[in-house]
This record gives sequence, structure tokens and C-alpha cells, in this order.
Amino acid sequence: MQLRYVEVGERQVTFTFGPTSFSNEFGVPRFDIGSADAAPPPPELATGTRGLTVSFLGASGFNPDLSPSYMGPSVLVSDNSGPVREAAVTNDTGRRLSWRLMVAGPVCPTVTTNAYVWGKSPRAQVTLTFGQRAWITAEHGATYVGAPILSPVLVTGLGFTPRSMVTLRIAGELVDTGESDEDGRIEKGIFVPRLQPGFYELSVTDGSGRRATYRLMVTDEL
Repeated sequence: MQLRYVEVGERQVTFTFGPTSFSNEFGVPRFDIGSADAAPPPPELATGTRGLTVSFLGASGFNPDLSPSYMGPSVLVSDNSGPVREAAVTNDTGRRLSWRLMVAGPVCPTVTTNAYVWGKSPRAQVTLTFGQRAWITAEHGATYVGAPILSPVLVTGLGFTPRSMVTLRIAGELVDTGESDEDGRIEKGIFVPRLQPGFYELSVTDGSGRRATYRLMVTDEL
């Protein structure tokens, strides 16, 4: 599997993978999660954060021709004040890909997996959430550089109340509604409204009040 995107939110880290020419098989890669902490620091150096290592087997951030499949930063720092502080790649050799997460406090992650299709390309996701139940991600044709106004965006996620009506909003304005499936999963296509370029909160809320957000970057018109 080839790593495509890494999303870091206030309480969420999502790894999204696409297929590779190394194999005809595709699915969620094998992974393991462990502590990245060494010996405890002395009290005067303690920051209250701890490290987690997420390692994926049979996965890479590079294509077979050595061009990058993942074109995002190697270090991602959260813009929010939640427990997730940072995610950084630590190894990508021999079809083993590892990332280190820095998390504030003793919050244990909930790990879920998801799959969807973007256009004709299958996607597989591994998501770690810290103290929240629902999560979302969004994919569009220019994910790395921002979503142009009026462009289509595919919103996917898990952890919502099963068979619940959901509302999708950007910057607090309603853009669409939908329904979660029997597993609490959502998959909904929307269009970016006319907004000034910048960062906006994309949110999904179900009928029980369960809510997840995504930081959407909007650029100029198509």
C-alpha cells in the first residue's frame, strides 16, 4: 500500500492509503502501535506529553519508481489545543512505514479502520482518536493545496450513531444532509461553497449531537 494522506486534528490522526503495483491485493495494511517513549525524563524536563509509534507493514510513502506517493510534510503539528500535538515520519524502508505521534496526557487511542473509493481509486484508512467517538476526513482533487470553490469534496468518517440523519456544515453554514449507515459510517459528496480563500471548519453532526470536524483549506475558483 502507498501512503496518500495524513490528517492531524485536535483529537484525531488518520492515515489514508492507496493501492500499489507491488501487489494486486488491497486493503487496510497490517499495523502495530506501541510506546515511543524512552526512560522518563527528570521532572524539570517533563512536558506532559508521551510518544506513540504507529508502524505499517507492506506500506510506504513512495511509489515503486521512488516518486513520493505521500506529498505532505514529514512533520505535522496540530493547530488546535487538543491532546494530539505532533505526527512525524520516523522510518520508511523495506516496505515498513513508521510514524511517531506526540500526545498530551494519558489518553489511550481508539483505533478504527475504514475504506472508500475516490473516483476509481480505492482507499484504506487507519484512524486513531483520543477522547472522541466520531471522526471525518475529506478528499478532493487538490487535497494537498486546498479545495477550489465549487469543487467536489468526498467526506467520509466513522463513529456516528447508526442510521442517523447527519448535517454537513462549512463555516457554520449548512451545505448538505445525509444518513449514516448501520455501522455509523458516513460517505457524502459535497461542493465547496463560494467563500474567501482560507481555512474553514467542515463539520458533520448526527441526530444525537455526536460531532466531528475537519480543517478544510479553500482556494480560489476552479
